[in-house]
Amino acid sequence: MKILVVMKNWLGDLLFQMPALTLLRESYPGALITCIAPERCREILEAHPAVSGFLGFDEKSTHRSWLARVRFLGELRKTRPWDQGYLFHRSRTRALLLMLAGVKERIGFGKGRKLLLTRALAEPSRPMHQLDYFFDLMQKAGFKVPEEKVYRFHYKDEDRRLAEEILKKNGIGESDRYLAFHLGANWEPKRWPAAHFAALAEMIHEKWRLPVVVTGSSQDMPLLEALMRGTRNARIVSLIGKTPLRVAACVYKRAGCLVTGDSGPMHIASGVGASVVALFGPTDPDLTGPRGTGEKIVLQFVPPGYSVPFYGKEFPVEGWLSRITPEQVLDAIEKILPR
Repeated sequence: MKILVVMKNWLGDLLFQMPALTLLRESYPGALITCIAPERCREILEAHPAVSGFLGFDEKSTHRSWLARVRFLGELRKTRPWDQGYLFHRSRTRALLLMLAGVKERIGFGKGRKLLLTRALAEPSRPMHQLDYFFDLMQKAGFKVPEEKVYRFHYKDEDRRLAEEILKKNGIGESDRYLAFHLGANWEPKRWPAAHFAALAEMIHEKWRLPVVVTGSSQDMPLLEALMRGTRNARIVSLIGKTPLRVAACVYKRAGCLVTGDSGPMHIASGVGASVVALFGPTDPDLTGPRGTGEKIVLQFVPPGYSVPFYGKEFPVEGWLSRITPEQVLDAIEKILPR
């Protein structure tokens, strides 16, 4: 049996879909399950034990032109027959892709896509967490969903070994304890101020004498520099730009706790069972909060007169995450930090 699964585009969304892939593998243990997603998702999906293959598709970059899309469709048609296709994305373009590729049974939520699917499922009637959204899809498609609704992030042994090597090179031995910070987020109002991270690092040093490992992409370097300017005694270990996503997952798993805004790494850490203090502002944790296997505490500030999720452009004068204090975060860390 050959199954195509059209995934959503972003890291957090990807984690919410992981249990659905597991359900597919459990129901069809011998199937070839191929995921379609942007190239940036390859690293994560190829480590999932349910995934047999990956096809990169991104209509905003590599497949922006119709010629590129036609070529991609040609690739799908060459590898027919496809017995089933699951549409996790709301895109009509991708639904059409499944139909033109000759996928026999096409399953997904039908709003705006009913004519392109063979099994158009009813959309949920109320807002729900995105993890529950995909469990709802699978349940309506006939799968038995587990009582414990969590997601898991998968990595390989080589990722764990590389994480240990990187930590060791930066002065963190196998038995050393540390906390972790992730500074960045894909939207400025979702970022906790670097000055607050700096104040928290100083408090951590004073209370526990623990180093703080900072992760992020090279684009987060200005945030790291701002943090460093605000610290005096705290030991900051920068892994900015040094850890691919699966390696970062292993760094979080070893950490006593990760402090982060609403970000992909928040979900990665939660998915590997790490403790997480998640800081929320304009997004709604009831819809996109951490739902992995690790312990988590969510702190949120919503300015008076505003509601979440917030989609506007006029930000509150008093800010979003800036109103969550380092003292509040330290108290949250203390509640979940392993003794």
